[in-house]
Amino acid sequence: MRSPCFTPGDLTRTLGAMKTKSPMRVAINERRAYFECRWGQLHVRTAFPSTGGFDERTPLICLHDLASTSASFAGLVTAMATDRSIYAIDLLGHGESDAAPAKADVTTYADAVTDLISGLRLREVDVLGQGFGAAVAAEFAFLKDTVVRSLVLVDAPAGPVEPWPEWTPNETGEGLGDVFRAGRGRRGVHEPLRDYTQRFAEVLRAGSRVHLAGAALAQWPAAERWRQLRHRALAFDLGRRRPVVADLLPTGRSLDGLALTPEVFMANPADLAGRLRSFFDAPV
Repeated sequence: MRSPCFTPGDLTRTLGAMKTKSPMRVAINERRAYFECRWGQLHVRTAFPSTGGFDERTPLICLHDLASTSASFAGLVTAMATDRSIYAIDLLGHGESDAAPAKADVTTYADAVTDLISGLRLREVDVLGQGFGAAVAAEFAFLKDTVVRSLVLVDAPAGPVEPWPEWTPNETGEGLGDVFRAGRGRRGVHEPLRDYTQRFAEVLRAGSRVHLAGAALAQWPAAERWRQLRHRALAFDLGRRRPVVADLLPTGRSLDGLALTPEVFMANPADLAGRLRSFFDAPV
């Protein structure tokens, strides 16, 4: 029986198909875990590519805003984990992490992150912090100066921050609507209602633990600390053309973000991941 005829044209088409074959999609491993710190346990969402770790970029640490949790980074964690390990942390007193000690300051929250990084034996990290998380990221950078490579600061506080409105639980829920509206006004119209509602629910769930973090942020010397920052930083405020904190960072240390909308940050993690990847992977 004669073998099928294989012509030069067939060979050309076969080689062409091999060249245009789509690259293999990297599988993402997502986990939730608890890690020890000096005040108990930190709940962490982790993600990493299934590539053996040999080609991974610098790991990324994500620190959420006041009255939020690591869940706010869920989409970004998945989008960024194609080529690096991601650790999104529930800060002390938030989400599933243990509470902070009484009279904690911002450094206390950064100390807990330091314990996590030391336990993981990470030699170098990039850090993204939003709001309260940006302040914690700054303190963490001071504590681990040689470990932190770059910072991304989202809505970083540039001055005193008003405390989150408090509500005293009662049988009828009286006053709860007033607190909801007051908190909404404090955050402004730039935060999508769904995201604000989730944060409001976290405030009710965490209770005084959130207010403890708010008190720590209110006492944090924002302007002084930003002027002392030595690390390369990308700063942007949601809905603003120029981030407020950019004027406080040392000359040559800040890169102004382009008016990044809440929709891009919250609902389009792939686009945000592309922007962050360009910053993180640029030569330092």
